Amino acid sequence: MAAVEYKRLNPTKQEIRLLEIQPARDIDEPVECRLVTVRLDDEQDFIALSSLYGDPAQTETISVNGRPLTITLHLAQALRNVRAVFYPTVSRRFQRRPARRPHRAPRWLRHLFGMSSSSNGGSDSDRPNAALRVWLDLVCVNQRDDDEKSRQLVEMRNIYRAAELVVGWLGEKSEHTDVAMATLAEIEDAIPAHWGDPGDREKNPDDYSPTHKWAANITHIWSPGPDGQIPFTMPHWVGCNDFMGRQYFQRRWILEEIARARFPAFLIGDTVVPWKQVLRLNRMMEEFKYHPSNVFPADLSAMIADLPLETAHKLLDEFAKREALEEAKILRETGSRATSSTRSTTEPTAA
Repeated sequence: MAAVEYKRLNPTKQEIRLLEIQPARDIDEPVECRLVTVRLDDEQDFIALSSLYGDPAQTETISVNGRPLTITLHLAQALRNVRAVFYPTVSRRFQRRPARRPHRAPRWLRHLFGMSSSSNGGSDSDRPNAALRVWLDLVCVNQRDDDEKSRQLVEMRNIYRAAELVVGWLGEKSEHTDVAMATLAEIEDAIPAHWGDPGDREKNPDDYSPTHKWAANITHIWSPGPDGQIPFTMPHWVGCNDFMGRQYFQRRWILEEIARARFPAFLIGDTVVPWKQVLRLNRMMEEFKYHPSNVFPADLSAMIADLPLETAHKLLDEFAKREALEEAKILRETGSRATSSTRSTTEPTAA
């Protein structure tokens, strides 16, 4: 890598560096950015990018503080797609509008998905003037300073927690990615909001085995093709298998990184996939694998074991359990404030 000037960080102030990425008119334009130093304990809007480094033999040059820096092609693709999707002045043509707002998303991310309300005042309208700041360890940490690398490795947990969004970069799209992502979104929209939560089976028994009432409208997802083609060999399932089979999901340590996020998501090409969509797919397939169903054919249940859908299930499920605990904590705190005469009730923020 070409030399980039790194100013020494002050560890007593919890300083970190962020990449401030410049806008571009085309996704293929070279990445130009500058390093800015901020305090982690200050309120910062930034995206933490979680990614494998990629093939060291395939490289691309980006510009950092006006100097060329050679990084792997995989990371350069990540930065270009993050810039295309998240930069406030870039068209939103990449994004699908979900039937429900992204799960516990920060306000600016809801705005990205076209879900913000005009009642938010001027805060969302100010977003287009904001800079896109990204934390990427390979560039934001001085790789020639072993002491700094050690400190930042310890600090990484706090960095991921402080980020508005942690994006797991999966790589560029394959032939069937778009139809697969549409299928994930359709599954997410079909499954009831509290399906799988403690006590929901007793409240809504028809949503569970063997009735699965909610699945009646999406049976086409696992129906045979026009020529009797096996569903799991059709494009939307081939794309789902490719998605869940990405190398990113095979690295437990990197999934543990993204598990620290307030709002984790995945980016494949120019498509954002909230972690909850992936969790829903895993839970649905696990339900049909182990429980009889009036809507899911029994002969397909045996084939589910051959699909790479359970790779990230345990960690994704941990996200859900953690969020349930946090939501219960927020409700308790909100209740305490409501009964207190010393302070007014305000909307709690995510931890």
